[in-house]
Amino acid sequence: MRIVLLFSALLGACLAQVVQVHADDLFIQPSVLPEYVDDRLPQCALHVFRHISKTGGTTIRFVFDRQTVMGEWEYPLTYGFKPHEWEGLLTRWKKAADNWHEKGGKGPRVLVEIRGVWPDNWPAETFFTDILPKMQELKEEYGPKGCELTTSYLMREPIGQYISFYNYYIKREQEKEVKPGERRSDPPGKLSWGHDMKEWAINVPDMQMREVMGTKCYKQFRQPGYDVQWVGDKLERKGQKIVPKQCLIRKQEWLTFTKMMRQVDVVGVTSMFNDFLFMLCDKVGMRHPQYIRSNEGKYKKGPPDPEIVELIKQVTEYDQQGHDFIKSLQEQQLANAGEDFTRRLELYKSATSEKGGKKYVGGFPVTAPYMWVDEKEANAQGVKRFVPDFFTEHTGGGQAIASSTSSR
Repeated sequence: MRIVLLFSALLGACLAQVVQVHADDLFIQPSVLPEYVDDRLPQCALHVFRHISKTGGTTIRFVFDRQTVMGEWEYPLTYGFKPHEWEGLLTRWKKAADNWHEKGGKGPRVLVEIRGVWPDNWPAETFFTDILPKMQELKEEYGPKGCELTTSYLMREPIGQYISFYNYYIKREQEKEVKPGERRSDPPGKLSWGHDMKEWAINVPDMQMREVMGTKCYKQFRQPGYDVQWVGDKLERKGQKIVPKQCLIRKQEWLTFTKMMRQVDVVGVTSMFNDFLFMLCDKVGMRHPQYIRSNEGKYKKGPPDPEIVELIKQVTEYDQQGHDFIKSLQEQQLANAGEDFTRRLELYKSATSEKGGKKYVGGFPVTAPYMWVDEKEANAQGVKRFVPDFFTEHTGGGQAIASSTSSR
């Protein structure tokens, strides 16, 4: 396994001058930050973001990683962490928070992303039953001590989410050729995966609501929707696979969703992504909200087929209700944020700049004082790992490790 390390990029005086770091702790000075940024950096914090597929969560991940290479936040878990990894983090975090409260110094600042699937689906399955209640418990215990514990969630209008999901995950499976020698039970190709988006979408109702619930057969979204059989060297379709009843959203799950989402500190919809991201950064204390939107425009080919739109509407009744509910909560949060927040939000949006055909929302970011490097290459060059003194775990970057191992 390759391990990715965080190390100081401040190897020359020129770079140090560009980012204007403090000599003692290497934090970016407020004078370098844009006017729209509140330069407050929390002394003790833990934030959890619930990532739903194809809603903009990958961009949030990039923003989290940005806070880490700026040397201001720790990002210590992969998005599909195991139970013992979560418990280990909480143990380390509480120990560091108690030490900061009692003795001063540097408190922990930790970012956590929950998506599940790889390498484990446990955090997705237990977001409502374990993780959110635990965050509420910690908030009650550590909030009075000065620690900030927050959560966030982002949802997308169903038609856009389905089209994006199809283009990114499903279409390539439909277009693969079936080889007679590969007699898999779930082979690629149009007979098993569907001839087009409509044949796929009809089999995957309410994807976002099912994914956020965690126990509603998420893996079924990326599996063939039709049973097939080999007749000699020829593959034939037997029929459509039936989605089990336990995988579907019912009224009870809807009531759980609305109850739990009212407890989330920052919510948003993808159509108001910049509003969501800026409020998220402002609420949590992340001082670098600039980003380039990932995958933007990759699959844009004009307006969607009206038949596809109508079909998606038919299979996303709860997704649409959930989206509208989250949008109304977001609008309430924005309305309650105050005039100064609204002023700074507009400055953030208006600072967007272009370079090399890319749009930098919030303007161009400053150069980071740290970077992720491959451990083997770093050792060969004599570069040592840098561990900020507020980290609870020495690697400090679960997502960097995830990116490295999953790309092998």
